[in-house]
Amino acid sequence: MMPSKDGLPCNLTIFLYYFVPATLFVVMMLNRTILLKFVLKAIDYVFRPIRVFVARTDRNIQRLIDKINAQEFAFFTRGDDIATLNKVMLYISKNEHTKRIKIATVLEKGQQLPENFEQEISFLDREYPEIDIEFVQIEGKFSPQLIHSLSEKWNIPINFMFIGSPSNKFLYRIEELGGVRLII
Repeated sequence: MMPSKDGLPCNLTIFLYYFVPATLFVVMMLNRTILLKFVLKAIDYVFRPIRVFVARTDRNIQRLIDKINAQEFAFFTRGDDIATLNKVMLYISKNEHTKRIKIATVLEKGQQLPENFEQEISFLDREYPEIDIEFVQIEGKFSPQLIHSLSEKWNIPINFMFIGSPSNKFLYRIEELGGVRLII
């Protein structure tokens, strides 16, 4: 910068102090989309490995959540009333991560379901839309062997199977059922 004779900067220097930044600002404003695209490409180049890692991790975590939610549970009922079945559904929705449950009843030859039982199951299915309820009626005798075979057939671990409070006439102790849980 060349000072004038009296020690002040010359007019050309002052002009350049204002002209250069103003010109740079105008050029940037006229080409801002090009500059922004360049910034995006630079960011993409720098952060692509991180984005790929995050996306892959996100997919893996979502698959794991889906697998946990897909695990089916089973509840064995003797034809319990809707209040008891509702307690089971409340327990499942509050304490388990599943979105699927089989409500199963085991009837010996000649036994019949309670009159409104299937309508009550249908009502629960509408009341708990986030949980897929499947009703299964099995002919046979409720026993530890039946629980074990259904566990293998349905691919449901025995500790994901429940029963209501057994009556005094129940032939087996809870321990004999191989890990079936009790819902009171």
